[in-house]
Amino acid sequence: MREAADQAGKDPDRLSFMRSLRVIRRQVTDQAGFSPSRLRNALAATSTEILERLNPPRRNRSSPRVVKRVHVHAYRAKRPSDTTMEYLTPRRGRIARRRQSM
Repeated sequence: MREAADQAGKDPDRLSFMRSLRVIRRQVTDQAGFSPSRLRNALAATSTEILERLNPPRRNRSSPRVVKRVHVHAYRAKRPSDTTMEYLTPRRGRIARRRQSM
């Protein structure tokens, strides 16, 4: 999926995972014995079919991880202050570096 999106210059988040899964399953079952040229053609056809229908762009928003009622959950109960945040630009995720163990 990532390669298909990169080659087409599209955002990978816009590709449907379920659609991609169905297309790939169909291509694999249709191609019993792959010759190199047939494999190249199958990969090109798969990429084209995956890119035919893109998901709509994501909205720039995030919501807190909460539950409506507390029984036994990993998340806290929802409060009136827990609202969805709308952003003008996409949020950038931060990846923390792993500490080197000595």
